[in-house]
Amino acid sequence: MHRAVLALILASCAIPAAAKPAPAPAPEKPTAAAFHAAFGKGESVLLKKQGQLKENVKYTPGELVQAPFGPVLLSPGEVQDASHVNSGKLAIVYLKRSEKGFEVLRKFVPAAEAGSFGKIVDWSVSRSFGDYPVVTLNGAGNWQGYKCSSTTLVELRPEGPRQLATLPMTYDDSEAAAGKKATQITGSIDNIQPGKSFEISYFGFGSKDFKDRYVRKGDAYVLASGGKSKMQTC
Repeated sequence: MHRAVLALILASCAIPAAAKPAPAPAPEKPTAAAFHAAFGKGESVLLKKQGQLKENVKYTPGELVQAPFGPVLLSPGEVQDASHVNSGKLAIVYLKRSEKGFEVLRKFVPAAEAGSFGKIVDWSVSRSFGDYPVVTLNGAGNWQGYKCSSTTLVELRPEGPRQLATLPMTYDDSEAAAGKKATQITGSIDNIQPGKSFEISYFGFGSKDFKDRYVRKGDAYVLASGGKSKMQTC
């Protein structure tokens, strides 16, 4: 038999090589998986006409907190086409682990608001205030040359987030001083006694240093001296 014909026959009888299986998709990181469970998307979601101001708010994955009672997702929200009156948002979603990753138990959208022009400044999670994690949510604004910021404490309790206090943290009137003596004050939370009290130490220019002491009463922190803080606000 001609060699070319024989080679053709052998080639037609050859067993095809097994196809390589497609690589499995990489698993979602825990925060992305939690956000997907909460909002149906992995990167961001736009919720329209939210609240009394009918705001369009874009939420993104933020941080997955391991609370004593289970995982909690913190998702910052930014108001679209915001003006001075619009505050930044923080959504808080209580979850449980499942075979698929996470299931939603309760959603608080938003759970807290801070700042202006639709944005919060930042947030952090502290475990120094007591048995449950506390989110310190920072917001700031500028009002005709006066700059101020505040911190809202949100406790992650088993039944849901609880706002404990909103604390004035910074004050700056240097842009409005117009050649006069300016005042710039900054506060710092310290001396935390878990479940009982903490202090804010204020220092800066144009004002004497002073402290405010807050004590816990029920589900809130209030000034130990009663009344309002000595800290200037906008």
